[in-house]
Amino acid sequence: MTPTATCPIPPRPAPAGEQLQISPDDARLVLQHFGHQTPGAPCRTGTFRGRLVALIAEADRANRAVLAGAYPTLVGAVQLARSSPTGIDTLLTIANAH
Repeated sequence: MTPTATCPIPPRPAPAGEQLQISPDDARLVLQHFGHQTPGAPCRTGTFRGRLVALIAEADRANRAVLAGAYPTLVGAVQLARSSPTGIDTLLTIANAH
């Protein structure tokens, strides 16, 4: 059987040790998902990217790795919030940097 279409190879996640640049918008989305509101920021949990953050947070390790190929900074921000004792504070600092 001959395939009728090809799928592009997804981009690879950032190599180990490479710093991800989490944007203030991504930091706010992740903070909102975990129940932290930033002053003056509208709630965006119902947007595509907001729902994507929820999906990343619920994904198992294998699926999170797949999502990291396309959304490395969002996955990195979710992992920072979940696994670092200073992750929420770090994201708050990023979110408040204009």
